[in-house]
Amino acid sequence: MKTRLNHRVRAAMPALAAATLGWLATAAPAQTSAPLPPNVGSSDCDRACLQGLAEQYLSALLAHDPGKVPLARNVRYSENSVPLPIPDGFWKNATGVKAYRLYIADPDWGTIGFYARMLENGSPVIVSTRLRVYERQITEIEAIVTSERWRQDPAGAAPAPDYLGDRPRAEFTQVVPAAQRRSREELMKIVNTYFTGIENNAGEKPPLFSSHCQRVENGRPTSNVPVAPGKEPGGINMSCAADLAMGYHRNDNRIRSRRVMAVDVEHQVVMTSVYFDHENDAPIRSYTLKDGKTVTLTETSPSTLQAHETFSIDKEGVSQVEAVFTSVTYGTRPYFDTGFHMSSAQSIKDGFDDYQH
Repeated sequence: MKTRLNHRVRAAMPALAAATLGWLATAAPAQTSAPLPPNVGSSDCDRACLQGLAEQYLSALLAHDPGKVPLARNVRYSENSVPLPIPDGFWKNATGVKAYRLYIADPDWGTIGFYARMLENGSPVIVSTRLRVYERQITEIEAIVTSERWRQDPAGAAPAPDYLGDRPRAEFTQVVPAAQRRSREELMKIVNTYFTGIENNAGEKPPLFSSHCQRVENGRPTSNVPVAPGKEPGGINMSCAADLAMGYHRNDNRIRSRRVMAVDVEHQVVMTSVYFDHENDAPIRSYTLKDGKTVTLTETSPSTLQAHETFSIDKEGVSQVEAVFTSVTYGTRPYFDTGFHMSSAQSIKDGFDDYQH
């Protein structure tokens, strides 16, 4: 059955994926919605039900007891792209949870994504999780567990500010009036302009950004950061739009295995899974920005980052980015392929099979 379902998803992808590569010029809400991928969950669990399951799941993690959450008989679990039995990995090592939660609830697709600040054997981590729910049981658990980076400043002199705090940014949680909402399909198109704009970026494919855009990665802002005394400004000191327009991120050669995992239409928020490959083609040792400056790379071996990136989208475009990522073996592909697939031009060019199945 799984093979047939995934075949159906992929058979529907070419026309839809082609649409995701286009530029969305208007902000007017559309009345149409994207087709339902046949490999998502069931729609019998509303927002409150999904968030309740997410909290039950976290409680079960802390208790190291899968019996405390309704798991389907054949539930599957992956942690940092690796399939594991339950309980194993973080199931055995979770030792605490903080107040911070960012929910991306999608009752139509029967799925919920959520970020939580937790402790792993006493050390602070950020955990991003996607649950697939079918008949109010969890059938898939897809997690990234990564250290909270930048807990000290680069010189190691003092703890870094706590940028996440106890609650997500307001843009992720505000309910958007129905008349101002974009359709599910529009939201996914906008999100893919972000990845298409970064892949092999030379400043020629600007994503659809809001003027209010702010990006946070593993708990630290990576846009609009004040320039440190005595330092030259770089991409993180610029706005989201200016950073990419300048031509930074050229070494993000292939951004592939792009999936929309959940769309919260009510809040206009989209959660994605994506893999960033570096040095997959001719090695890049340096590149020139639009202003003539040269960026010299210190990491020159092939590498891959697995990321869960969540986007808040306003009337202008991508307003907020919240990313959780971790390093994985170069070329790692996702264990799951659940969700809506978006294409990567570089993957197509390379003939890279984005998924294992």
